Amino acid sequence: MTRPRNLAKNWRAHLPPVVIADASPLIGLAKIGRLALLGQLYQRVLIPPAVHAELQAGSQRPGGVELLQALDEGWLTVADSADIPEAARAELKQVLDAGEAEAIVLALHLPARLLLIDEQRGRAVAQLKGVPIAGTGVVLLAAKRLGYIENVTSELEALHQSGYRLSARLRRELAAMAGE
Repeated sequence: MTRPRNLAKNWRAHLPPVVIADASPLIGLAKIGRLALLGQLYQRVLIPPAVHAELQAGSQRPGGVELLQALDEGWLTVADSADIPEAARAELKQVLDAGEAEAIVLALHLPARLLLIDEQRGRAVAQLKGVPIAGTGVVLLAAKRLGYIENVTSELEALHQSGYRLSARLRRELAAMAGE
C-alpha cells in the first residue's frame, strides 16, 4: 500500500537535496538493482575521489554497470579533491579506509546535510565528528514512504542474499520501522 500523495510530498520535504555517499550503500543498492532510488530521493549524490576509484575498480562486479550509468546520468557526481583538506583526510585515514575518510571529511567541509555510510567504524567516527548519517536501510525506508518500493523487508532480504552484511537484528528493526 502506498502513501497518499500529499503525505509523500510532505515527507520528501525533509530529505536533503544533496547527500554525500561512501561506497557501501551505492554498491549494496546497485547489487539489488535499486541504485536508481538514490537518484529519485536526492537531487545529487556526491562521492569523493577515493569512492569513485573504488567503484571503478569494482565495475565488473554485480551492480558495476549501474554505478557507471549513474555517473553518466549526472545525479551521482565526483567531488573535486580540492574540497577535501589533506590534513583532515590523513588524520582519518589512520583509522578508516580512504573512501570512508574522504566521505566524512567531505561531509564536514561541504554544505551537504547527510552522509550515507554503512560500515560501523565509519559511522562511529562520523557521529563523533557531528556528521549526520544514514545507512542503506534508511534509504529503503524513505523509498517506501515515498512509494518508490512496496516492501522494505524483501529489499533487505535481497541485500542479505547478495552477501551484503546486515544483521538479523537490524533487518528486524528496519522491517518494524516500515510497518512490516
